Amino acid sequence: MAQELPRLENAEAHARLVHRIYTDRRACPESRELLLAVAYASALAPAVPANRVLSHAARLLGRTSTGRSRLAELVAADAPRYERPREAGDWGPGQAPGCQAPRLRPYVYRPRRPAPATEAAVPLRQPPASPGVRIPPGYVPPVDYRNAQGICGADSHHKVLEHDPRTGWVTAHWFCRRHADHAERVAAQVREQNAVAPEPIPNRGGLLPSHFKTDWEEVYRHYAPASWSPPSYGLAADAWPTPGSSLPKRSRLRLITD
Repeated sequence: MAQELPRLENAEAHARLVHRIYTDRRACPESRELLLAVAYASALAPAVPANRVLSHAARLLGRTSTGRSRLAELVAADAPRYERPREAGDWGPGQAPGCQAPRLRPYVYRPRRPAPATEAAVPLRQPPASPGVRIPPGYVPPVDYRNAQGICGADSHHKVLEHDPRTGWVTAHWFCRRHADHAERVAAQVREQNAVAPEPIPNRGGLLPSHFKTDWEEVYRHYAPASWSPPSYGLAADAWPTPGSSLPKRSRLRLITD
């Protein structure tokens, strides 16, 4: 992937770029390492041809334990996209979040009874006495989360997805078999809202276009999975709308595709 980049005017300009990268709260350690490698390769690395910026950044980042280029993985991870929350996955009973239906009676822990022994075992020696539990005065037992939140909490079997009418983001609601009627009621409440919800605003990636200018769609298509497609909101995370907040406009270092 040939890239051409003019050098920064001086070290102070590069220092400002590095400062913006380090203060970008959206960047995780891996994406920050990618941004710094591209910044160095495009601005300060000696004897790097203008059309070999990403190739030099790939050499700086090295390879994974499996021999794959780390730059390829990091650029693919920076592809702008929307990722649903973990709770919205296809989980089976016992793995999905607990039932969210309202609890009618407080939850009381009842230990399971041990299975009856088929044969009476004769102990060879007297078992040691169990140690006593000392409860300090004023001790208050913790409140079970089901009672604190007022939810059922049983193993869920029914999932209802709710799409935010402003962002298109997904919220999952889970219900157990005893509360299937609650799942049907919630599904009916969000059906019209889901039908008019917009395309989800991306919540992952988009940092490379926020700090550098080039034809990033071509770069992402080269490294991202074949199923990736550019979002309608744009490739740069700076351009994505966020209800209730606004992101500052950042100056970007221009890259010209060769």
